[in-house]
Amino acid sequence: MEYRYEFINLSNDLDDLNNLVSKAFSSTSDSSIKEWFSFSEMAQMIVKKRGICIKAIDNENNLIGMIYAQQESPINNIEGVEKWVIIMSAVSPEASGKGIGSGLLKAIENSAKEKQAKKMFVFTNLDDERVINFYKKNNYKDAGWIKDYQYGKGNSAVFLLKYL
Repeated sequence: MEYRYEFINLSNDLDDLNNLVSKAFSSTSDSSIKEWFSFSEMAQMIVKKRGICIKAIDNENNLIGMIYAQQESPINNIEGVEKWVIIMSAVSPEASGKGIGSGLLKAIENSAKEKQAKKMFVFTNLDDERVINFYKKNNYKDAGWIKDYQYGKGNSAVFLLKYL
């Protein structure tokens, strides 16, 4: 099956993206998405040209995946422009394991490079081996971890980095 990767349309796609993300995260410890992700903030970053969101579509025009990344912080001058962070990535459970996540990752890396990105990083729960292994399979390297980084005590984060 062929998949298309396209930039999202802020006017039409946000509800579908929200449904996809809720479905993709429904069986994870991060299922309360509203606690850690804001679609309205994402939209603002895209409008400011500091964020990129790409969707994956199947042959029947069904939304099956999405990825969102943004510049780390413009306050860090050139470092903030050149370093991007992946904030959200989701693939529908039915489409998982078919290379869609890797295709989305490649598409967002290429788009970020067009905006002068030199490196991309991501962080996730230290004990989420499936996500960590996915990024390592796509040439991201360990960049360290921080104890109690997310949601208070007991939930440390691992950081992974890739030079583009």
